[in-house]
Amino acid sequence: MTKKWKIVLILSIIGNLFIVYVAFKALDYRRHVNYFLDKYTNVVEEFAGRKNFAMENQILISGKNMGNRVVFLGSQITHGWNLSKYFSEYEAINRGISGQRAAGFLLRFRPDIVELNPKAAVIEFSSYNFRPENTMKELEDYIACMVDIARQNGIEPLLTTIVPVREDFKSEIEVPYNVQDSLQVFNRWLFNYCHESGVRLMDFASVLANDKGYLREEFSTGQITLSPAGYDKISAAVSAALKEIAK
Repeated sequence: MTKKWKIVLILSIIGNLFIVYVAFKALDYRRHVNYFLDKYTNVVEEFAGRKNFAMENQILISGKNMGNRVVFLGSQITHGWNLSKYFSEYEAINRGISGQRAAGFLLRFRPDIVELNPKAAVIEFSSYNFRPENTMKELEDYIACMVDIARQNGIEPLLTTIVPVREDFKSEIEVPYNVQDSLQVFNRWLFNYCHESGVRLMDFASVLANDKGYLREEFSTGQITLSPAGYDKISAAVSAALKEIAK
């Protein structure tokens, strides 16, 4: 091969590598744009999810309430919870929206909880809320507000400690932070708050975590989702609390 063709070949390889690099950067840029577009769309269109259960709520409101109604409010863990399997003796109503944050809980608390007039409300506060932009005080206020609204309407609030993330958890957020540390701090606050306020607390974290405080693999199907064995554990905790209320 002559020197001329060697130069042509090298330039061709360099050109192809440059094209691959540009394509990679374009895909990476598109990923970032889609991420923030999804967040923007979620906020401007229906952040609270008040429309999600509007029709079902109207049917429940117009029907007969037998007095054993329990509403479960939460995000992905509640959304995937087969309530009829574990709570057949109650009128257990699922109001979980996967990926929703606590501000959304508060905005739909009246139509999805209060107006259904349940005996109790199980509020599952997700690890999804723990992000660099949220202060602990903000998250604490969300919990306290929901408890106050429930009690003012004669509804027994039942809180849960935060289900831990698995050890292989990787955040979708670009800013690095240790979500597990935040969960443990918040759970300690929950224990104190419930003790001082007389609110029942179901300790999901302790029954699901390993000795390092992470979600045990046998109780999970993903980094923050539960397996059937995991649901068995948290359902037993809720059943025990509901029996205490019945007494």
